Amino acid sequence: MNVGLWAAVATGVLVAVIGPVNAALQARLGTWGMVAVVHLLGLTVGVLGIALFERTPAGRAPDEFLRVMLVAGVVLALAVFTWAFRTAPGQGVPAFAFLGGVLGALVVVGTIVAIQQLGVLAALVAIVASQLIAAALIDQFGFFELPAIAMNPVRTVGLLLMLAGVFLVARKG
Repeated sequence: MNVGLWAAVATGVLVAVIGPVNAALQARLGTWGMVAVVHLLGLTVGVLGIALFERTPAGRAPDEFLRVMLVAGVVLALAVFTWAFRTAPGQGVPAFAFLGGVLGALVVVGTIVAIQQLGVLAALVAIVASQLIAAALIDQFGFFELPAIAMNPVRTVGLLLMLAGVFLVARKG
């Protein structure tokens, strides 16, 4: 299996996980608290990724002004994260609820890698297929504090029809 397909499959699973993870955080911190934490943690991951790994097309590291701005972004994000983490224990926030921003950043990177390797249609089809399977498993077992919703014959047929459609669209001939 190539890197693009692995990236697409992982991205689809992450997309299915993000919703329940963010919902758990929103239930404890409210909508705006969740939005702030998710996006600032995503910003932190993105900024650290740029600061540590990004190179310009010429192979040079980002210039000094960009590095200062990146560090300022990390400091702001960490301040909000510290506020949220201090508030969280009193709100009963499970540790997994803080993963939304990190997962979102990984979804962006995974989507880009998958599209570069597979093309847009094949990448998105693989993402959707793995997202559907992951969502079915999340429902079946009630992961992330959600009530379990068992697969029944009707849901199974519906899922299989969706997957069949996904694979028909991805077919190259």
